[in-house]
Amino acid sequence: MKTLNGIKFFSSPLFGEGVVHGFLTRLGGVSAPPYESLNFDARDTDLKENVEENRSRFFNTFGVERLMTVSQVHGSTVFRLNGDLPGALPEADAIITNTNGAAIGMLTADCLPVLIHDPVNRAIGAVHAGWKGTALGVTINTVKEMGRAYGSKPGDLIAALGPAIGPCCYKVGENVMEEFLKNWRGLDSFVPLEDGLRLDLGAENLSQLLYMGVPEKNISGSAPCTSCTRDFFSYRRDNGRTGRQLSFIMLKDM
Repeated sequence: MKTLNGIKFFSSPLFGEGVVHGFLTRLGGVSAPPYESLNFDARDTDLKENVEENRSRFFNTFGVERLMTVSQVHGSTVFRLNGDLPGALPEADAIITNTNGAAIGMLTADCLPVLIHDPVNRAIGAVHAGWKGTALGVTINTVKEMGRAYGSKPGDLIAALGPAIGPCCYKVGENVMEEFLKNWRGLDSFVPLEDGLRLDLGAENLSQLLYMGVPEKNISGSAPCTSCTRDFFSYRRDNGRTGRQLSFIMLKDM
């Protein structure tokens, strides 16, 4: 874990100098409980001015002037950002762009954030992969869309899996397994235990990246479980009354 101006975050050693990125924790902001402290989601009852101050601290710390997020709907739609940020948030669960200086990010509180960089064609992607989006193949779709939009080849991509709820804490019902089967996803990421099924979001999205041809040596993971670790917001641990942490990536001006 790294710290800049009080903001604690994780980063991938695989990303080079061409990007700025980070998987932020909940630490380093001004929001009060139950949103303490670096909450980026103003949809709940956190004060708007607190969220704005948290965003300002992020902008100043990482040298970001523009941040693009989306209205996350637990689907598999990929939004392509071309130049200027849209006025209204589109419904999507992934963003891709080749625009320098525009950060793209996902807000999570147990779901898996995935960041992708194509250093050859200078393009990036950010993915929000909950169980529904994972079953629908949102990470697969993102790799495909980067290929269509920017000519990205899977063998050139670098990807990082961020903090998410782990199989230690993520008990799911058989309906979740049925959705994976319906969408032709494997079941290797389900862990059967005496008290029921557990789902490993990181393992499944890793499998999807490998399936698409991203080399294993180009993928980093092993981030902490958001439910086990109090440094992160966790929807499940906190019974839905919690904030959202930001994971982001931005192409530097070259």
